[in-house]
Amino acid sequence: MKFGICLLIFTISLKSFSNDSILIPQLFQNLLNKQNLETDFFVQGSFSSFRQQGDRKKIKADNNIFFTALVAYTLNELKPLLNTTEKIVADTIINRAKKAYSFYQNSKHKLTYNFWPTTESGNFFPNNKFLSSRSKSLALPDDLDDTGIILAASNLPDSVAKKAHLIMQNFINGKNKTITNTYKKYKNTPAYSTWYGVKMPIDFDFGVHCNILSFVNKYNLNWTISDSSTYHLLLAMIDEEHYLKTPNYISPYYSTASVLLYHIARLSSSKKLTELENRKELFIKNGNELFNQEKNILNKILIASSLYKWNAKPTNIEITKEMVEGSLNTTDFVYYNGHLFAHLNNFIKNITSKLNATHFKWYSSAFNDCLILEYLILKHRKKTVDAN
Repeated sequence: MKFGICLLIFTISLKSFSNDSILIPQLFQNLLNKQNLETDFFVQGSFSSFRQQGDRKKIKADNNIFFTALVAYTLNELKPLLNTTEKIVADTIINRAKKAYSFYQNSKHKLTYNFWPTTESGNFFPNNKFLSSRSKSLALPDDLDDTGIILAASNLPDSVAKKAHLIMQNFINGKNKTITNTYKKYKNTPAYSTWYGVKMPIDFDFGVHCNILSFVNKYNLNWTISDSSTYHLLLAMIDEEHYLKTPNYISPYYSTASVLLYHIARLSSSKKLTELENRKELFIKNGNELFNQEKNILNKILIASSLYKWNAKPTNIEITKEMVEGSLNTTDFVYYNGHLFAHLNNFIKNITSKLNATHFKWYSSAFNDCLILEYLILKHRKKTVDAN
């Protein structure tokens, strides 16, 4: 099997043309090589991930499902732009990833997922003796973010997607509790919470909301009041420029303007939504401004991919062989993060957000490869217009 996949990659390379497009086969090969084929600490089908606390230099292995699901989701979205052999490789990676999902699945109804394995008793900050020892009292409930991404990446029967969507309707602001850690004007908005747990406070996150609606659009589900409320909350935060000015407050788990712009672009790609289409020129303008200000190459790649999704042509980023071979596998780029008390009320959230020790950042070199792959495929294969 491994020889067959390598042969496919070689075939792809013969069909690649011009400059950095010849690196696309290597990125596919990177993903194949980095996917775990056996279950140990990292489960079969998953991609390895690591976690850093505050500014500490030491990073720890973290067996979350988040990045694995994101890689599968991204490859699924890219399929219309892939050739036949690339689709075979993408499907191999996606099908391997499916084997990992059951380790993170709710054991009762199978339609919600956790960030960490639900098959283990100590599934709270693995490899942190102090926090993992408190797993029984502090373990996180399943969350709508991982659930939405996994379900969108899984190509489920519509009937299963509808059942999962129905469960989501029970975890809405105002249904049993009211949010205490957002702007006052939004506190009565019946939008989705990040968490399924009934004991957890209601928690809004801009990026999570985009991911939930992308799942709903993926299966063309009928929008509920919760979907519409969540969507209009996103629009309000966009119009008031919160996603540019206070990204870490409205999105404690994604927290940067470039990552939130990428989420908006991904939601826009899931289905044509009139209100987002009407704001497309604004997003392109904001994207170009962010691109010019940004120093981190992977953040630039995120922004450029977002612009391509809006059919705009960003400033060129030349991807080198050294980048693809791993020079971008550093802790300088943070796509996903959080801090221990982000879900609590405004007073605690604001005070603890200034404490370095409560902050955690997650990394995955496979996901970085996937972002570069996405950029190169969009760059060389998507029709664009000059928007500079």
